[in-house]
Amino acid sequence: MDFISGLNDRQKEAVLTTEGPLLVLAGAGSGKTRVLTHRIAHLVKNKGVRPWNILAITFTNKAAKEMKERIGNLIGEEEVNEMWVSTFHAMSVRILRRYAESIGYGRFFTIYDTADQKALIKDVLKALDISEKNFQVGAVLGAISSKKNQLETPDLATKNAGEDYREKIIAKIYTEYQRRLKENNAMDFDDLLVNTYLLFKENVEALTYYQNKFHYILVDEYQDTNGAQYQLVEMLAKAHNNLCVVGMMINLFMDGVVLILQIF
Repeated sequence: MDFISGLNDRQKEAVLTTEGPLLVLAGAGSGKTRVLTHRIAHLVKNKGVRPWNILAITFTNKAAKEMKERIGNLIGEEEVNEMWVSTFHAMSVRILRRYAESIGYGRFFTIYDTADQKALIKDVLKALDISEKNFQVGAVLGAISSKKNQLETPDLATKNAGEDYREKIIAKIYTEYQRRLKENNAMDFDDLLVNTYLLFKENVEALTYYQNKFHYILVDEYQDTNGAQYQLVEMLAKAHNNLCVVGMMINLFMDGVVLILQIF
């Protein structure tokens, strides 16, 4: 089937280059998502790749829904429903529901939203007799989130704090916050990524299962990935090495088309 009609030469190259790692850099409005969806359609219909061996990741639920609809329009709803088209967080939830017990959580763990997180931090500050005036809830949560995004555990945060007073207090709050989350069989959104990473690091069986499942991995808006997301992609892609990532180049104006195609 023809999935390259109407594409420019660079877009065609991105769609047809299916094996090995691939980096596509493009300007805003250049058809990046179109390249990904047509590439997936080409893999399924022309290369014979089974839909369930494809993982496509983007950054918002809305974008994931739109991507799934666009792929469905190309290859059919039945086949698109067999592949994983999701955000990093939604992917992690699916994995953790299956393997959470191996890292000390129940499979029916609760996911805390921002309101839940703030309430828990308030309780932690009160229990540790730490002034909320000096350590505002939002700032504390931001600091903890930043550490999680870089896979910095409470123990590592404590070690890295050294003699820095504020960092030592943040690490103390972080440690108690995580203890209470686990006690409540709960995770926040950052934990979904961190705990999936820890699962893969500690459970070879789980990692191998998903490495063997996902023969082709595609990531949209790659420039927005944080440390945890980068590590997850690297781990999952290691077995087959068929990773395609699409990122945006700021201030790129070349007729609004994909400009750089680079195999790395």
